Amino acid sequence: MIQTSSLRQYLLMILASTAVFLDYLDTSIVSIALPTISTDLGIGSLTASWVMTSYLLALGSTLLLFGKLADRTGRDREIFIAGFVLFTISSFLCGVSANIEVLIGFRVIQGIAAGMMVSTATMLITTRLPSGIRGLGMGVIATAGGIALALGPGLGGLVTEFISWHWIFFINVPIGVAAVLLAVFLIPGSEIHPEVKQPFDILGAVLLALTLVSLLLGLELVLSDGWTPWVILLFLIVPILGFIFFRREMRHPDPILSAKLFLNRTVMWASLSTLLVTLVYLGIVYLIPFYLTGSGQMSVAAAGLVMLLAPVSMALIGIPAGALSQKIGCMRLCNLAAVLMAGGLLVLVFGIALSYLPLLFAGLLLLGLGMGLNEGPSIQRITLHCPRELQGSSGGLIFTVMNIGCILGVAVFSAAASLGSGGGDIYTDQGVIVACIAGIIAAVCAYLSSRLARDQIRC
Repeated sequence: MIQTSSLRQYLLMILASTAVFLDYLDTSIVSIALPTISTDLGIGSLTASWVMTSYLLALGSTLLLFGKLADRTGRDREIFIAGFVLFTISSFLCGVSANIEVLIGFRVIQGIAAGMMVSTATMLITTRLPSGIRGLGMGVIATAGGIALALGPGLGGLVTEFISWHWIFFINVPIGVAAVLLAVFLIPGSEIHPEVKQPFDILGAVLLALTLVSLLLGLELVLSDGWTPWVILLFLIVPILGFIFFRREMRHPDPILSAKLFLNRTVMWASLSTLLVTLVYLGIVYLIPFYLTGSGQMSVAAAGLVMLLAPVSMALIGIPAGALSQKIGCMRLCNLAAVLMAGGLLVLVFGIALSYLPLLFAGLLLLGLGMGLNEGPSIQRITLHCPRELQGSSGGLIFTVMNIGCILGVAVFSAAASLGSGGGDIYTDQGVIVACIAGIIAAVCAYLSSRLARDQIRC
């Protein structure tokens, strides 16, 4: 049902953007608290990374599933509200967790709930707002995500330093309760109930989740247990599951993610470039707080303020990047973004090696600029090059690629830092430098992938 009241339209925008805001906030706010959580719960840095990774993995594994369910059933309102209820409850349970196993378990549930909210938030805009203001609604959602990324590290640092890390989860509760009440009274039930003609691709969703879990579990176990038979088996399973998933999605009449999207050269290489850029950015967001509160001898609050540099520069360049893409094209901006990120990581290496904080600050700024230049143009080039009949699937592809990048970013940077440190309990300066060098390699690969995309349509 299209909303006709202006007030209700703006409230709906705020409600949908709140879902995206909380998702991005719970990605960025946790990173700054991980050193404190690891100390408080008596665990190593590598184990603590699962507090962040488990959430991202659950989100990335369910995003397409709930989006497809909403498309097929027309129950976006019910899925959205249920997601908010589950997110609110699981946030409270995360806050009262007394050990790492319980905390990770509730973070998984929180990630599933976020998948329910985020996958249906954009649908609320496209199905319940007049066409004339849908663009504004999507802009509000994007802005909310950027603000959350910028606010998360600083807010997390202050809360952790002056209250407790438990409150980085408790602050979701009042927002969640208010959002549920608003959603119940604001969002009318859908009058359109799609006629389902094709079987649901539940096996495709399971295969995607198993592929991601196997890959991530293998990366984590190889660090703690070495190359055991189980670890080798996991790494052998990943390409097999990925191949089966690809073949199924090519043949299924209504796939969870159309593999035909990857038959387009630009879509395939641009998606890989976006994944690698996201990997670098989230890897740094995860890793640098350990350096700042360790060798940098900063308080958690001060480290949180330093971590604001990257997302703030990202948010400031995001809008100008949209205008620039119209003048010089998306590919050039994506190429420049990868170069800036490689340069930022190189500056970080020198800053850590020389223990010179101004260089570290400059590196974070360059990384934020690179991410800000890449995000909008990469979404545009992927969407524009998707076949017309698959335009609806492009959004699911983009969000899935970014979430996989987030998951791999934490896994790859924690793995590299652990190897460089000689173990996963404490990240040494040498370990952080090794992780940054791995990030430089990923940024160079992102640049090469972006160039290989060779846009056929100008943004």
